[in-house]
Amino acid sequence: MTARSCTLTIAAAAVALALTSCTPAEISTTPATTPATSTVATVVAVVDGDTIDVQTSTGEERVRLIGIDTPEISRDGGADDCYAQEARTYLDQLVYGHDVELVRDPTQADTDRYGRLLRHVLIDGQSAAQLAIEAGAGTEYTYDTPYDRRSDHLAAQDRAQDASAGLWSVCP
Repeated sequence: MTARSCTLTIAAAAVALALTSCTPAEISTTPATTPATSTVATVVAVVDGDTIDVQTSTGEERVRLIGIDTPEISRDGGADDCYAQEARTYLDQLVYGHDVELVRDPTQADTDRYGRLLRHVLIDGQSAAQLAIEAGAGTEYTYDTPYDRRSDHLAAQDRAQDASAGLWSVCP
């Protein structure tokens, strides 16, 4: 081996060593028994403007979107609240049949009093609740404790009100 080829071999080895030492392997610090903070699921039904049914790898779940309240659809044959059907239609067109990311919020309980999972629902990386609020399909809603990204929802509501979007233009 010549001195030149020896130098090139040593240089190549040094570069390879430097590259591998700068990019450590991915190491999970989450124990296997700790549930993931997010899950991918497919939306199989839209119940109303703030509740969906999803299919996960472990089965079907009902999910209440964190940070939004939409007008109520009557379940007892009475009249729906103003803009209830439109809010449901908006969410249906946004997420039905799509894969979404369900993100647990550490500031909130895991489930509500009805057994629904409480989650931020992301569609293509965007908050479905925030998009619906900005479209005027619902209002910002804080139950008990402020949630992550609440300021984004409040800003979306301000924009919807300023633009008289959705329920802001038709509901008393």
